[in-house]
Amino acid sequence: MLLSDAERLAERVCAYGGEATLEIWENLWSVFQLMSALLPEGQEAIGKIGSFVKRIWSL
Repeated sequence: MLLSDAERLAERVCAYGGEATLEIWENLWSVFQLMSALLPEGQEAIGKIGSFVKRIWSL
């Protein structure tokens, strides 16, 4: 997914009443989260994803 695609998707989700959070991580590549064992930024991103999912699903 390209950045412009992600931006449009987040806008549309919000326009239809959903909730979306789009974070742009500078100086990192696509799916950097796969390297979370080596990258603190990957660990942080996965933690934020988990927090978002827990909040949305009321877990």
